[in-house]
Amino acid sequence: MNCSAARVLGGIVLTVAAAAAGWVNAAQRAEDGASGPTVIVDPRIELICVIFRLAGNPEYNQGKVPLYTSDVEEHFGKHRDHAVVRLARKLRGTQGVSFDACMGLAVHVTDAGSLAEKVPLSPLPLTLDKRWTPESARDFLAQTRQFVSDTSFQRFFEDHGKLYDTAVLRMKQVLAEHAHLDWFDEFFGRQAQASFTIQLGMLNGGGCYGVRSMNPDGSVDLFCVLGVWKTDSEGLPVFDADMLPTVVHEFCHSYTNPIVDKHEAALRRAGETLFPHVESIMRRQAYSNWKTMMYESFVRAGVVRYVHRHAGQQAANAEAKRQAELGFAWVGDLSKLLEEYEAKRSEFPDLDAFTPRIVAFFDQYAESFARAQGQLADKRPRILSLTPANGEADVDPALREIRVEFDRPMQDGKWSLVGSGPNFPKVTGKASYDKQSKVWTVPVQLQPDWNYQFMLNSERFTGFQSREGVPLEPATVSFKTRARSE
Repeated sequence: MNCSAARVLGGIVLTVAAAAAGWVNAAQRAEDGASGPTVIVDPRIELICVIFRLAGNPEYNQGKVPLYTSDVEEHFGKHRDHAVVRLARKLRGTQGVSFDACMGLAVHVTDAGSLAEKVPLSPLPLTLDKRWTPESARDFLAQTRQFVSDTSFQRFFEDHGKLYDTAVLRMKQVLAEHAHLDWFDEFFGRQAQASFTIQLGMLNGGGCYGVRSMNPDGSVDLFCVLGVWKTDSEGLPVFDADMLPTVVHEFCHSYTNPIVDKHEAALRRAGETLFPHVESIMRRQAYSNWKTMMYESFVRAGVVRYVHRHAGQQAANAEAKRQAELGFAWVGDLSKLLEEYEAKRSEFPDLDAFTPRIVAFFDQYAESFARAQGQLADKRPRILSLTPANGEADVDPALREIRVEFDRPMQDGKWSLVGSGPNFPKVTGKASYDKQSKVWTVPVQLQPDWNYQFMLNSERFTGFQSREGVPLEPATVSFKTRARSE
């Protein structure tokens, strides 16, 4: 039974999914055939999230809806040794199947019951991540079918219909009030027969993914798997306008990733020049190679243009600054280049036609960036010693201060000790430098037999700087205290 109700608001089709809506076909288009985004809790997504959560993937173990994650654990926790869960662990370890690769397979099946292939998986569709092979995907789906039966997954999904409805309705209201998703056709050029679906990932926390799949008729389904990371006082999902750049970000992937793929050879030189200089910050965000960095660069520049179009220059500048803090220092300049694209649409009908200009931009930027980073490396402060030592496993819990010695004088009165939660050391006094501004100490109180972790600087917080204003490369520090002696 399909209990969904649709209405058009500002050109956007918003579908409210009831408990069992979409069980047979979660990505169903609205009855009037409009191409705006559907909002749904998709059983295909929830099913794959549950499996990879059980397999231990960190990105699927950050659910922020307490009652829901508790119900998932109670219902599915005893199935951690199921054949498909063991296979998921193996696929992550041997083929890197994680993050968007998991969600990508979910949207390539027709429904969460039969798990039939929307289009043949052999040869592997261009829309499916290459971390899958036809054989591994089909083996995984076969064992997932058994998991659905063994765990009564359909009953679990239907039992949580009211929660799903609440989440969908709240997201729908935000879209109706604040979204301008007609921007995609304006900016990228219209994609014929493309449908948009926002799938609320109830287990994903802050994990969001942009994936797409092809249909037998050649049409393309575009998906934003939007994690749910905010709840109200009753523990129910809430959404706000601040989440819309994330929605734009994930849908952008479906437009820009194919462009990067098409121009991969032309972008490679710049990508391989840039990536080593930002590799550490990229890898901390799970971007493990130059091509993934390029995917993100195109997307993030697109988001800046969206923000500029609908919130103005000041908001766009703030978004570009945020991207720079995440390691994408070039996104602001790339966004400025895209102003030329927006102004010359008669010459450049779509972004693909403009991409040679983007390639030329990256070639020039990469060369100057690499040169500047080489010069900066000679001025960057380095840590000479840490007390406790990083990774030390037998720290005296009576230790009363953390001590960091640098190789050069630092800016006095500035530092960034970053972290929170139970594994962050309890600070008991004011941090300070010595007279030479080379040794920094902070008073702490430690407990026995405990794991501690914090960062000195981060992508966003860069208080530790040399006197010349060059920040310390972010460093993660961890140690463990010994048990209290009897």
